[in-house]
Amino acid sequence: MEYLMKWWEKTVEYFFIRKYIPKDMILSPLDGEQEKAGDAFLSSNEKWVILEFKKDCQSLSSEKKKYTNYDDAVKALSPSDTHHFLIYGQISDGEFELAGKTYFSGKAVSNIKEIFEAGKNREEFISYLERLIQYKSKLDEASGGSVGGYSFVAGISADNKITSCMNLYEFGLDHGLKLEPSSKIRQEVKRGRGGPKMGM
Repeated sequence: MEYLMKWWEKTVEYFFIRKYIPKDMILSPLDGEQEKAGDAFLSSNEKWVILEFKKDCQSLSSEKKKYTNYDDAVKALSPSDTHHFLIYGQISDGEFELAGKTYFSGKAVSNIKEIFEAGKNREEFISYLERLIQYKSKLDEASGGSVGGYSFVAGISADNKITSCMNLYEFGLDHGLKLEPSSKIRQEVKRGRGGPKMGM
């Protein structure tokens, strides 16, 4: 009798975290209340990736509803989405495992570790975000009234190790960016525990 395994989107996310995030890293992905290390965070990461976790391959199409015109977004962003991935669960040889593909262009990832080599530097990453946000359809209430609340952003070190994680909304806050659909990403002066901080 074949055993049918059941899992959810959160299963995929936590499976990824347990397998690829260092145990000594304190993180709370998708939790906007988690405090972060600001300047140290910026200097310790040299490239960035965006991960979107989905339950399985059949669930990937649900991403389309996040855009005002998904086909236009695909056309515009496919050539530059090498750092933006969909990660989902699947069964292979009776075992649960992760699979992935680039977000718009749909190029399969043969090994999940490949994503750690695909990050963009800060300037390229923010430039991509500027273009991405233009196609988003609405504000995400769960992310504090901004888009990208459930996009997992990972900072990657020069030796291809994940050194920090947050959601896209938190990335915006940490870098003094205001993420709004149908407008340019705006830089804002941030005031935190360490005094004034300029994004970019």
